[in-house]
Amino acid sequence: MKKALPFLLSVALLAGCSNSTANTDTEGEAAPEATEETAQEETPAEDVQTVGVYTIYNATGEGVTDLYLYPTGSADKGENYAAGGHGFGDAHAKILQYDGSDNPEVELTLEFTTNSGYTGKFETLHIETAPISLIAEDAMTGSTQIAFAASSATYDIYNVTGEEVTDLYLYRTGSADKGENLIDGAKEDGGKQTISFDAVPEFLLDDSGNMGAFTIEFTTASGYTGKFETLSYENAPISLIAEDAMTGSTQIKFGAPQN
Repeated sequence: MKKALPFLLSVALLAGCSNSTANTDTEGEAAPEATEETAQEETPAEDVQTVGVYTIYNATGEGVTDLYLYPTGSADKGENYAAGGHGFGDAHAKILQYDGSDNPEVELTLEFTTNSGYTGKFETLHIETAPISLIAEDAMTGSTQIAFAASSATYDIYNVTGEEVTDLYLYRTGSADKGENLIDGAKEDGGKQTISFDAVPEFLLDDSGNMGAFTIEFTTASGYTGKFETLSYENAPISLIAEDAMTGSTQIKFGAPQN
């Protein structure tokens, strides 16, 4: 299986220009004056994408145990991108790349299997840049188990800190720019607000368009600050909790408050 390469490659071929120069024969007599050749026109070749970049969203409603990307018809499926430490949970996203520089016209197969044993396959994927959602069997509207569209993400934020929350940020982990203060409905203690994305927003991507972990960060009126730096692009209820309510090392809890 060919490994991931830079996000996008393009090749431009330029025809060069050549000019003849006057010279002198060995006996010191001037050689016939050379005629300058007409410069060849520079004609750049059409850009051809040679690396496929696919943002894969798990919208199956369950975990994915197997995920392959390989040339259609090949007996070797290559690396399982959902194996081991690369677990692919429901509503998570993963970026796969395929180097097609040897054959930009290659057709690829994207194949997946879920925890329940449900298997999906799409055998006519081309070298392109595309968002692809792996969909549940009961969500199919055609004959394939994928959809060329980005999956959504929704975060239900609950303020159970015991005080007002003044600041709420969601940003790519490691970014110096936290972006806009998103606090709204969860401002008051006991409040709730929902943050939704129909597709991955640009501020959550790096310069190459790759998506990593996100940080959710909040600050209360007393100056208490909480942060969780390994948030995934997913659908999740999140409770912002008080420092004395912490049972682990983080100031959030996945789940709605218990009545």
